[in-house]
Amino acid sequence: MTPRRAQSFRQIEFMRLSDKRILLIIVSPEGDVQNRIIQTELPYTSGQLIEAANFFNAHYAGMSFDTVRDHLRVELRDLRRDMSQLMQAAVEAGSSAMEEEDDHVYISGERKLLEVEDLASSMDKLRRLFDVFEHKTSLLQLLDVSSHAQGVQIFIGGESQLVPIEEMAVITAPYEVDGQIVGTLGVIGPTRMAYERVIPIVDITARLLSSALSQN
Repeated sequence: MTPRRAQSFRQIEFMRLSDKRILLIIVSPEGDVQNRIIQTELPYTSGQLIEAANFFNAHYAGMSFDTVRDHLRVELRDLRRDMSQLMQAAVEAGSSAMEEEDDHVYISGERKLLEVEDLASSMDKLRRLFDVFEHKTSLLQLLDVSSHAQGVQIFIGGESQLVPIEEMAVITAPYEVDGQIVGTLGVIGPTRMAYERVIPIVDITARLLSSALSQN
């Protein structure tokens, strides 16, 4: 699982593309930039967009878009109608952008599992195995559980409800940036894998990744 980015924003800006099309620019606390196009019902001038961005940055910088949405329910009645519509559109677009960035899973080397007899002994097993890789939902649940624990975790099919295939096992460890867990890495293999060899590899790799990310 790639590092989770903060759901908050450091700064936003609006850029006028046409009368009713606006580019929303979102800068995260880590400096990542997301862009979303907003289609509005009303036309906005460049001056109005600067005013709206200044309001957002002065009042809500550092908050998540969900928190901003809650604030706006109370505060929008004090804003002009044209500004309130733009604020609501920005919150929805910003929230969508942040959600799309979250919970990415990167899988590599899955074809090596075709060489494992326990997993490749039948087409049904292979079909279920690659269905897991394609949809990733069960892997996300497993990795999320691991991200809330310290150190190496072992999930064995048949014993763990999080592993969707009985013949599959997953060994995971969370990694950190400056002491805060931001993601999880792991190895997928058969239940009869060489745990005594894989567990130290997963543990050391997580530690090295944590060290490298924290230094950067």
